[in-house]
Amino acid sequence: MTVAPLYWRYEGIQGTGSTREFRVFNQNHRVEYFHKWRETAPAKGSEPSKGVDHVFVQNSCYERSGMYGHHDDLMRFALLSWAALEAPFAVDCGGAVYGDDVVFLINDWMVGLVPLIMTSHYRRHGCYQKARTVFDIHNMGYCGNFPVCKPQDLGLPDGAFFEKLFHDNQIKLLKGGIELADRVVTVSPSYCEEIVTVEGGWGLHDICRSRFPHLDGVLNGIDIDEWNPSTDKFLSATFQGYDNFYNVDDMTGKQAAKLHLQNKLGLNEDPNIPIVAFIGRLAYQKGIDVIESIFGWLMNGDPNGVTGYVQLILMGTGDEKYANFLRNAENNNKGRVVGYVGFTSELEHKIIAGADILLMPSRYEPCGLPQMYAQRYGTVPVVHATGGLKDSVQQYDPFQGTGTGWKFDRCDAEGVKFGLWHALNTYKHHKDAWQELVKRCMKQDFSWNRSAKRYMEIFGWAKIDPPFHQPHRF
Repeated sequence: MTVAPLYWRYEGIQGTGSTREFRVFNQNHRVEYFHKWRETAPAKGSEPSKGVDHVFVQNSCYERSGMYGHHDDLMRFALLSWAALEAPFAVDCGGAVYGDDVVFLINDWMVGLVPLIMTSHYRRHGCYQKARTVFDIHNMGYCGNFPVCKPQDLGLPDGAFFEKLFHDNQIKLLKGGIELADRVVTVSPSYCEEIVTVEGGWGLHDICRSRFPHLDGVLNGIDIDEWNPSTDKFLSATFQGYDNFYNVDDMTGKQAAKLHLQNKLGLNEDPNIPIVAFIGRLAYQKGIDVIESIFGWLMNGDPNGVTGYVQLILMGTGDEKYANFLRNAENNNKGRVVGYVGFTSELEHKIIAGADILLMPSRYEPCGLPQMYAQRYGTVPVVHATGGLKDSVQQYDPFQGTGTGWKFDRCDAEGVKFGLWHALNTYKHHKDAWQELVKRCMKQDFSWNRSAKRYMEIFGWAKIDPPFHQPHRF
């Protein structure tokens, strides 16, 4: 079962007729549950079909533009947390409710109240004794910060465990999730190691360190059906007049995708020139300022003929000063540079397919997905060795003929130059090695099947151990 707000009317959802009412911030809020069954494996013989029960929580507070960033977000996410904890009892899925023998995988700060409510309310009433909570940290830089309120404002019976939310004289929902969940998971193994450091813990490193015996890291997966160069709808005739599909055994479509990308974006059409791409938020975290600092070095050339003969595509939204860098870079280098201030899924897919190198100089990156998309499409990643970037890219070794890209340890101009120079040099002067590198990238397994096996293992550990907090009953 998944539980999420009903932000809009999704195709195929059905009302269950089940409702619940919760008192949050001195008002009674009524929610209605909607349900959709999504089949993932058809029935075979006597075996029933398999799938996922998607449960949606309907309330007018979710029916707005933007999923968060509203003045009453604490109320909205407190209501969602209560509704999620009631869903296993309230929603009939295939003739029965799930009941209390469940594991809650709690994703990020928005539902960081779930472990607190379970501990402070349900377990003190003798409920959810078999259930466990696993809290998933997506980014320590976003903690869900709110002014301090009363426990009753969040629907809690009293102040038991309420102080677990406090840090720097404010409420941090992320902190509550970390402190009160039965186990804690980050979205990559390396990020698990980084959050216990002063540099990576954002002031909560001691809290994270205290949970180290129950702390794990699992690299996120990607949707390998959406991100598949042999079936990608954005590479089809529907979107560009002809098909550019390709796979590891027939790469002709990638060359065609490159020429199509150059034509679409106004770059000089040249099948031999390497295309370097950046896709991400225009923010300090993503290292866009580092790209700006090496821009002249990359575009002006060197005596070895490695830099200079190159095209650059930059796409993203964010800080206006970085957006101006994108605009100026394109205006001063027509036919060689594209600075696209904005984002579309179609263009993201086409850049990933048509580029040769994907650059990700993020200062920190809990997981990152583009570097995994890129490898699936035979686009070689050059990344800062941090978080999920470090875990998902294997350092290229020309002597052993191994690796899937380049990693640099320093997120500065010299670090980026190291990674890009070696990538461009291999592309231009070691073409056979480059083709083998591309094929290794495309053979990597970044599916959710691999990640799901690790999560199932962690769920098993959570069930073996007693609850991390066992409060006295009422």
